[in-house]
Amino acid sequence: MLRDMLANTGTSVWSVVSLVVLFIAFAGVLWWTFSGKKNRFEDESNLPLQDDDEKITNSDSTRGLSS
Repeated sequence: MLRDMLANTGTSVWSVVSLVVLFIAFAGVLWWTFSGKKNRFEDESNLPLQDDDEKITNSDSTRGLSS
């Protein structure tokens, strides 16, 4: 049944299907972007303004830094 349906469909059906799939993916990315925590962006946006000593003491990991 599926094989017959795929063989008898025109190309206009696949353009609509791809449009719907891509729109759902786009809406998902928008939802993921705007539903996230806002403070994660605030913390990262202040990194260039911090001194080097503050970056070391405030960071979660000290990977690559020797004491």
